[in-house]
Amino acid sequence: MPNLFGPSVNEFDPPSRAVSGTPPPQFSNESKFLLLPAGLAFDSSQNLWVTNCSDFTFGTGAIAEFTAAQLADLGNNNAPIPNTTLLDDGSLTILNCPWGEQFDAGGNLWITNRSIPDLVSYSPAQLAVGGALTPDTTITSTSFDSPRGIAFDAGANLWIVENQNQQVLGYKAATLAAALGHSGQVNPDIIISSPSFGDPRAITFNSTGDLWLADATGKLLKFAAADLAAGGTLTPTVIITATPVVTLDGIALSLDLPEGLAFDPAGNLWVANLDSDNAGSLAEFTPSQLASSGNPPPAVFLDSDVFGTNIHQPSLLTFGPIP
Repeated sequence: MPNLFGPSVNEFDPPSRAVSGTPPPQFSNESKFLLLPAGLAFDSSQNLWVTNCSDFTFGTGAIAEFTAAQLADLGNNNAPIPNTTLLDDGSLTILNCPWGEQFDAGGNLWITNRSIPDLVSYSPAQLAVGGALTPDTTITSTSFDSPRGIAFDAGANLWIVENQNQQVLGYKAATLAAALGHSGQVNPDIIISSPSFGDPRAITFNSTGDLWLADATGKLLKFAAADLAAGGTLTPTVIITATPVVTLDGIALSLDLPEGLAFDPAGNLWVANLDSDNAGSLAEFTPSQLASSGNPPPAVFLDSDVFGTNIHQPSLLTFGPIP
């Protein structure tokens, strides 16, 4: 889980997230390279790549890779130097507040730049080298204004949350394949809007292909897999709204500026909230709680401690291997 204002990347193992409370993370990556860490993605070798919305050189943002070995050694060294970094060259045309990221099946790393705005990908060969490289692929679009979270579905189609225009944009696998290795304008194949959108931030897919969206106005929206291909203006099949949660320090909301979400291996949906009664929270909802609209209390609610040392404005969380 990236803490935007930690700044750190913290891991909560299954025991630490089994019951509600303010648990410390099992491991914390407090590398000095981290600055506004926003997104996480594991590659096929279980190395962790972190998007940072800013950096200490140009302020444009950067990508850091921490190897599986470095993650396994966080108990001894919790401030590792990244194994590889991807940087801007000062032109503000390569990276500018990189946010969402995902690997495709070919090992290419896809990243949204919120402030350029565009969608870029780095090839496996580029990832092995690092530096201020021109991305292997750069996609611009008239639909981009402030792209945020991204996710691949089971068919290798890429979906992007367009925050400012309040849309979800879909690029079919064939469209991405044709664009790979090139730079230019490629508009999305599918555009989804909804009257329920207020401040969309992140998306993920469940095991049956339904799309779940985190909206920072305090709700989760589900769109049925069967409705996605047609695009257009869609009505959510399930809407989960916020409810008060009693914590150790006061009262928080189950959904308070939700910024990220991810399903765990058991099918529970975890939501990262930028705010709480302290400095942010994580909320878990079970499959049964997600089956119909309502405002269910989280099955587990992990709150930040009063200092925000465990959770501090968490962003695009993900599940990965345990060191």
